Amino acid sequence: MAETFAFLGAGNMAEAFCTGMVQKGGIPASSIQASDIRPAVEIAWPSRLGIALHGSALEAARSAGTLVVAVKPKEVPGLLQGLLQGLGTEALGKKRIISIAAGITTGKIRALVAPALCPVVRVMPNTPAMVGLGASAYCLAQGAGDADAEVAEKLLKTLGLAVRVDEGAMDAVTALSGSGPAYVFLFAEALAAGGEALGLDPETAFSLASQTLLGAAEMVRRRQDSPARLREKVTSPGGTTAAALKVFEDQGLRALVAKAMQAAAKRSAEMGK
Repeated sequence: MAETFAFLGAGNMAEAFCTGMVQKGGIPASSIQASDIRPAVEIAWPSRLGIALHGSALEAARSAGTLVVAVKPKEVPGLLQGLLQGLGTEALGKKRIISIAAGITTGKIRALVAPALCPVVRVMPNTPAMVGLGASAYCLAQGAGDADAEVAEKLLKTLGLAVRVDEGAMDAVTALSGSGPAYVFLFAEALAAGGEALGLDPETAFSLASQTLLGAAEMVRRRQDSPARLREKVTSPGGTTAAALKVFEDQGLRALVAKAMQAAAKRSAEMGK
């Protein structure tokens, strides 16, 4: 029997998932439903993909085998408790929950739906999933098995890279790949602004900054050399790159990045409590 899905929350990440599932994963739109508390006129993507959109999470969840929790973390308790009350213990227990809510542990999800013993998978995607270049990690709750992992990995691979980790690593994943795109966006801003400060017009500075980041990322991704070795190859002693990198090192860039990631991981752990 084909898998059926309900995305509970129809924001940007739900759109990325559903687009990947329909356009790359070979999953028919008829097997997917979505729900959101916002008026349907404000959400264009489900109709574009041919996916039914409901105003009630309970309505979307009734006929789905896999429930993808795609609401904000603070909304998760109310959503899950509403499903438990509306569907009942037996019906909810026959479903699978995949949560993409940042910081919410599988233990917390299982406690919220108890005594329903549905398998739970926790996922940490990132925003480049919206362009098919996501880096996602997932972990299984106690009681989830290979079939649940297979479904989660199939979904995530329609968005880009998918890796399985232990739940203890999820806060670190959140700090690295989950929040990581924002770090890159900030660096892109800084590169473009630096170019403007040196006399380039805004469009030229932006184009050069974005293409430089894209090209450098692709060189790292291909793994023909380590990032350190790639850096060494473009750093001639006494040259321009060396002068710039010395400023980064003197200002403690590595330590600053580590400190920022520690803050993100700490916040992720706090959100799960």
